[in-house]
Amino acid sequence: MSTDAAVLKRKKTTISKGTIKKTIKNVICRPDAVYWPAVTEAEGKELVTILNKYKVDIPEFKKPHWKDIKLLPKSERPKQPPIKRVEGLVFGLSECLNLVENRQIAALILENEINPKAIIHPLLEACHKTSTPVLCMTGLKKISSNNFGIATSCLGIKLNILTDVTKKIIEISRKHKPHNVQEISVINFTGTEKDKQDIDMKDSIENIKTESDATSNVSHYPYLYRSDKKRVFVPASIEKVEKINKDFIGQDFIAISSNDVKDRKEYKKMIVKRISNNPNRVKVK
Repeated sequence: MSTDAAVLKRKKTTISKGTIKKTIKNVICRPDAVYWPAVTEAEGKELVTILNKYKVDIPEFKKPHWKDIKLLPKSERPKQPPIKRVEGLVFGLSECLNLVENRQIAALILENEINPKAIIHPLLEACHKTSTPVLCMTGLKKISSNNFGIATSCLGIKLNILTDVTKKIIEISRKHKPHNVQEISVINFTGTEKDKQDIDMKDSIENIKTESDATSNVSHYPYLYRSDKKRVFVPASIEKVEKINKDFIGQDFIAISSNDVKDRKEYKKMIVKRISNNPNRVKVK
């Protein structure tokens, strides 16, 4: 009679643990406030009612279990029926960003509770540059999933299509205009510096011309031999010697301005924030 040897049961080790570990990271952030046009509850209801007009029929589809379809070929497996797309709607951050930069978007609606919000900042800046009306609404993912079958954090409306939705977004966005911020005029600053450099360059060119005129009057002796150890060139004063040592005259030479330029204070320093992970992250089972 054979008996199996007693073996200790090994614990199953999984990559993903049961509880999400809380982590805190130091992140470099922008010091200025980011434009965030969040709508009120009443304005959100107005947007929901106008989006419900374009609701499409989403057929119900229950995904079968793997054990029921694993023996079937891929072509014969049941698939979700196609959902009708509403003409004029654009879904997704990257696609909307490309169309905003090309000025093909009339208006935008963004998810207000997106985490992290930094992924929307480039899109908001692009909308601000191109004067595209944009709003941040709470629960956009759920609304777009129920009405159009696609859960998205960014819903765009193309030009000259769905004009009633565009008009409503423009009407609400006028109440959430960004504050007037004085932008740094790089052109003026560089222009003043350029003028100073031009003046300094003119002075250096004039000095080169005067020196070349003075040297052209002196006769040239190609073969000269020193017969005495005395100093040939005796400077008139110490000040002139220092000036000659500092100044350089040569071909294609541009003198650097001696005027002290004050440190610019137009750019703010980046700040460090402590950010924790997303506690509402959906864990894949």
